[in-house]
Amino acid sequence: GLRRPDCGRGKGTLGNRTESRLVEVTGLVRMDISARRMDTVARRMDSLVGEHIAGLCKRLEWDSIPLNWMLFRIQRATIPYPTEPNVLLVNSRITVPELTGQALARSEIARMVSWITQPSLVMIEAEEDGYTLGSGWAFLGGLPELEGQVNRMYSGVRRIRMMTMIDKDKGVVLLSGEVRPGLVAVLRMMEVDGRHNVSTWTVVDKETQLVLASQTFFDRRWCEMCLLTGAVCDPRVCYNEVSLEKMRAPRISVLAKMERQVCNIEYLVTWLSGKWTMPLGPLEPLTADWRGILTGISLQYALASVLQIETEIVSPPRSCVRLVKLAQDEMDYFLTLEEPDGAELDAKELATVDNSAGLQATKKMKREAKRHRCEICGSMFKRSYDMKRHRIAVHEKRRDFACKHCTRTFTQSGHLHEHIRVRHTGVNLFTCPTCEKTFGSNSKMERHARTVHSETRDHACGLCNIKFKAR
Repeated sequence: GLRRPDCGRGKGTLGNRTESRLVEVTGLVRMDISARRMDTVARRMDSLVGEHIAGLCKRLEWDSIPLNWMLFRIQRATIPYPTEPNVLLVNSRITVPELTGQALARSEIARMVSWITQPSLVMIEAEEDGYTLGSGWAFLGGLPELEGQVNRMYSGVRRIRMMTMIDKDKGVVLLSGEVRPGLVAVLRMMEVDGRHNVSTWTVVDKETQLVLASQTFFDRRWCEMCLLTGAVCDPRVCYNEVSLEKMRAPRISVLAKMERQVCNIEYLVTWLSGKWTMPLGPLEPLTADWRGILTGISLQYALASVLQIETEIVSPPRSCVRLVKLAQDEMDYFLTLEEPDGAELDAKELATVDNSAGLQATKKMKREAKRHRCEICGSMFKRSYDMKRHRIAVHEKRRDFACKHCTRTFTQSGHLHEHIRVRHTGVNLFTCPTCEKTFGSNSKMERHARTVHSETRDHACGLCNIKFKAR
């Protein structure tokens, strides 16, 4: 393209360029964001400190579904069932200079920065009027398996929440993650034009929903010259001109195909793919290389890993299965007291009912009278301790057992000890003989081998006779 003779890498710094200016030269546009302009916007974002998070996005109003979702106040109750266009594997690499990293490390935001640099599976789960809600899973240390080999650097997943929208034909993305118990880091990335984004990082108190800290960055897409030369596209020294309209044309094309404008997976890939620079005033800028993977074995393996993790969380424990079976036996017993046509038995026939199922159900009902019943949901427990543990974990949602090695918290001490053995100490583990993945208990290892490696399907549906690996 046409370039001015004096374009290129100058020796000026951002500090001595005192005002924003938009220069048009034969159809090419250059936007320079000055230090004064950056300070103005940064001060406006810093004014959010002490305010409600709705100041970051109007959709996050008090007790709204988007707010409760982004702050992890509501949880998914089912296993995600994605469709192909709604899933994306993100492989982003953020380069942090040493001095810049030391400055960022003083804030909780650094924790979330470390997560989003990991390979992450992103999934849009709900599309509402004007916005979408989704989840993300950041694979700490990389995917569990790399090129057919077990990745021993893998240390688990970190859950991320996501909300996207289109505001005045521009994309807006919000990502959130729990950095500490009670603290949530929220990133809002807003599209400015074909080359620039405004990213605001905040730390929010989960209980009060108030912003405790805020930092604003101005992201800039690399120019073609810097991509060719491999030099960092630092706005302090790079004045190469680019066409903002040309950069944004692919995104406009994606929007034009939609009946209703929504920031979906296709738009995210078109908008964010590529290299970006995040200037930080006098500090060396961050650089990010963002790639979205829509197909391939890596995406399929990441998806399978996430589904296995979520299945283990959602599947009810054995005690719940027994409780359901008990209730079913009771129902079957009372159904035997009715005629097939619905008419009730008379007193004489009722007295002759003496089948084994009825007797067994009656015995169970008598045993239940000696059990401890939860006053909130009616669940019954053999011991008062079990009922107390149920109330704390399920209804009060307390997680009193904290890991001393990381930020994870648990409802039971046994879960905490298993986590420490699996993630930190590596002692007393059970190893899968096929893929060498380790587990905290032998039952989990056997279930993994049966559902992942074995092709045996012993559990058949009573309606269609389709067989499954697990109940």
